[in-house]
Amino acid sequence: MAPAVASAVESVSAVAGPSERVHVLWYTDPINVWCWGCEPAIRRVDARYADDVRVDLVMGGLFEDFGPIIEYWSRMSGGRWQDSVLAFLNSVAAHHRMPLDVPKMMTSVEDLKSTWPSCIAVKAAGLQGAAREYPYLRRFREAMYIEGRTTTRRDEQIELAREIGLDAAAFERALDDGSAEAAFQKDLEHCRTKSVTGFPTFELVRGSATARLEGWQPWDAFEEALREFAPDILPRRMDATVASVLGVLRRYDRCATLEVAAILGVTDDEAELLLEELEARGSIVRREVGTGLFWEVPRPATARLPTERGDAPGT
Repeated sequence: MAPAVASAVESVSAVAGPSERVHVLWYTDPINVWCWGCEPAIRRVDARYADDVRVDLVMGGLFEDFGPIIEYWSRMSGGRWQDSVLAFLNSVAAHHRMPLDVPKMMTSVEDLKSTWPSCIAVKAAGLQGAAREYPYLRRFREAMYIEGRTTTRRDEQIELAREIGLDAAAFERALDDGSAEAAFQKDLEHCRTKSVTGFPTFELVRGSATARLEGWQPWDAFEEALREFAPDILPRRMDATVASVLGVLRRYDRCATLEVAAILGVTDDEAELLLEELEARGSIVRREVGTGLFWEVPRPATARLPTERGDAPGT
């Protein structure tokens, strides 16, 4: 579904000059699990480079028809294609270390016919303001990868829009009147123009300078490529303290251990020690997901779910 690791910048037209903000185009798909592994890098950019870097989404439409993939996996597994999906998800989760609740995900795998409707849903969110696309995409992925919800269903997509504070009626109209699909088709055309065929792909743009990164890579490798492209940009200072960790969770509501580590620029173990100290104080709660952990600030049961306050990264 995606190359495992792009170890370096694939192509560079020039090193970017100073003064201009770096524009990052993230070619992605809501149902690409390798892209879920990019979230630590995206959150680090948002938290530490927001003044210098802007991130925008381009929906790539991973599979218009999932049928041929199911047929391929069926041939590989003697007709038990679900076993191939299970093995794939476990392998990806072990590689990029962003937690996946694979058993929950498997309960809805047969509902996946195409990734295009999910891409269209993200564009429907974006029609309420470009800054709404990423919060919707993030919430979509949390619902699918952490909670095991059937996010390919239209009613779930509308509910997710409601949960992050979008106008659900306007969201549904965008799905019905073709405006969201038209926005998605524009993204597909952009992918074709740029010859983007795999996800994740990142395009870095600053003035006339461009660079492309293909495939998932760890957050520190992503940052190294970003700094290679724009050597003058520096991360905003953030000390690794319990206070800064609490600030991160209050900002984002829900983070994996790896995301907190990425934002602070520390190891997973160092981040977990700070998180456990906050947990002992009752300031945050842990949530086991697969082989990993998510951390949340406690909130009333009636409160809306994560990302309602967030802007798109870099905006």
